[in-house]
Amino acid sequence: MTSSTILDLTRQALMLVLLLSLPIVLIATVTGLVVAMLQAVTQVQDANIGIAVRLIAVMVALVLLSGWLGSEVLRFAQQALERMFVSSTGVF
Repeated sequence: MTSSTILDLTRQALMLVLLLSLPIVLIATVTGLVVAMLQAVTQVQDANIGIAVRLIAVMVALVLLSGWLGSEVLRFAQQALERMFVSSTGVF
């Protein structure tokens, strides 16, 4: 396996991590902003409310997106293994 193959696989892995984490981070951020605005309007200053709501939102998002997340990781793993075996053995 050449260094360019390793660098390309590493770049693809990092892009995949960014792609897979983006929806979860966005959901946590939007949920946090909405809860913070509601707490400011109602003058409720309890940090546990924001954390609990964000935790629930992230868990729901992970459950709903788990199929897509898993399929993307599986697709990347298959491509990476193909490239590693093709470049090392010349067959496959």
